[in-house]
Amino acid sequence: MATKSSILSQLENPVISIADQYIAFKSCCKGDVAILDNDKTVQWTGYLQPTPLSRLYKVIIKYTLNKLPVCIVTEPDLKVLASGEAIPHTYQNNTSIKGTQLCLYLPKVKKLNKVSEWQPTMFVADTFIPWASAWLFYFECWLSTENWHGGGVEHDGSLEVLE
Repeated sequence: MATKSSILSQLENPVISIADQYIAFKSCCKGDVAILDNDKTVQWTGYLQPTPLSRLYKVIIKYTLNKLPVCIVTEPDLKVLASGEAIPHTYQNNTSIKGTQLCLYLPKVKKLNKVSEWQPTMFVADTFIPWASAWLFYFECWLSTENWHGGGVEHDGSLEVLE
């Protein structure tokens, strides 16, 4: 049985529905948005350009209820741009989407005992689009300097993330 405090917390901070996530993407983001998996998933595909001098990056952001959102750059191939160097702040891509999965925020990580910086009470469009754009800016700086200036927790892509 749920505790009184957990019920109150859910009422104060309701999980945003896939339909509302879809509407948020449609209203503020150029690109294609689809609802998939029997209305359990929203997926945005679009292009980000961190600065006017930056290249365009094709990005897919996919969010399924009760799972963490993922952000994958599909074009250009970031590994090719990195000339074989290990790209900082990425995850091993275990999705069916081909590309590089970005590490945009600190999830709930077992060994760090921290709460996730992203919550299902947040709009994916309002968080992941600017976070991905900032990540791509720092990626371009890293390509030039070989120093990551985007902050974050250092990891090799093998963090044990709790959903």
